[in-house]
Amino acid sequence: MKKIMVMICTVFLLLANSAIPADNTVYVTKKDYPMALTKEDLDIFHQSILNDDAAVFLKLRQEGKAWMSRAGVQVYIIETEESGKVKIKSQNSTQEIWTLQEALEKK
Repeated sequence: MKKIMVMICTVFLLLANSAIPADNTVYVTKKDYPMALTKEDLDIFHQSILNDDAAVFLKLRQEGKAWMSRAGVQVYIIETEESGKVKIKSQNSTQEIWTLQEALEKK
């Protein structure tokens, strides 16, 4: 009985981690748009770009909290905000990140 419960829990966890959003629309990232682990870091990182604040820009990049996008990464949109920010998940990863809507185009 214990083995069956462990197997059921394992299958459930695998399915939960690999679940694709209901939308299923695949987007592709464009090059050199801000991306960050949290919405707050995205705000700070984006403002550092707009205000030409190299110190904040470099600090967030060095800490691994924010970076500039690479072109051609296939992603799904998890969450959209009215402000134009979107939470995305790569097809090959379970990590969710924040970026700007204009950083994406439909595949």
